[in-house]
Amino acid sequence: MIELRQTFAPLKKDWKCTAIFAAAFTFACLQSASRIRSEWGGTAALLILLACLFYQALKVSAGMPAKDGFPWNRVLAWPPVLIALGLLFLPWPDPDAPGLKFGAWFFLALGAVCFFCGVRAMLFGAVPILGCFLVAPFREGIVLYLSYPFRMVSTVLSVGFLRIFGMQIANDKTTIRIEGLDIAITDACSGIQQFETMILVAFWLVMIWKRPFVWRCIHYIFLIPSIIVANAVRIVLTIVLYKTVGEVVLNNTWHEGLGYAQVVLTVALFFLFGCLLPENNETASSAKAGGNGDGGRKRTNGKGGEKHE
Repeated sequence: MIELRQTFAPLKKDWKCTAIFAAAFTFACLQSASRIRSEWGGTAALLILLACLFYQALKVSAGMPAKDGFPWNRVLAWPPVLIALGLLFLPWPDPDAPGLKFGAWFFLALGAVCFFCGVRAMLFGAVPILGCFLVAPFREGIVLYLSYPFRMVSTVLSVGFLRIFGMQIANDKTTIRIEGLDIAITDACSGIQQFETMILVAFWLVMIWKRPFVWRCIHYIFLIPSIIVANAVRIVLTIVLYKTVGEVVLNNTWHEGLGYAQVVLTVALFFLFGCLLPENNETASSAKAGGNGDGGRKRTNGKGGEKHE
């Protein structure tokens, strides 16, 4: 069972940090709500991911003991504040641009976290704060910007794979030409629409394994190759089924079915790659010690003393 006291302990330990993170998350929710249209799934997944990252930042920061010494938090808090003031008051060509204002809020939040909560909290909270002020408000533009390279790489991989087996197929950027038919690999076919959901699922999968931070980052980065490879497999299956079944493969039912298969394949590839990465040394050593039977147990020798085996 989940113990609520233990779960909410990181939130209560440093209420100032919790308040700043809550304000940033509220800003992201309001900006997302004002810009949301029909695709609410990606927005919801992004907000859930930000909430998880904030909680993880609070948990890690609360678990580290405070060190007495030079007040680095007071010194390092000023550079972000000065950058924020520069974004707000310097004579930029377009001083009312949302990017400048949201960037200023981002640096102000970083400075506040560093000043009130410490350098560790600022470092661990930088990513979710960035997501709140500079990703959530511009989510649609970022998704469209990432869509083209995803589609391009997947198209080249799939066409090159089919050419190896002698299929007469070509591509013009993200358009596949086969038997006089042009098949456009659009945003809906790039896997980018499920990107936020995949990032959230990948975050939970990464947290399953107790690994050092570096290995977790390596595992997390593999999400992008997983999406590209799964999308290439989806395109290959579409072309093969088009050759065998016909144009019915291009309708909505087949298209949606292959889209769900792509999501499942992406998760499977990401999970299998995680199984190949090394385990944490502490976890492995403890498991090994636990399997040694009676090793390390103490026995009394009948005279009140202890005897180690």
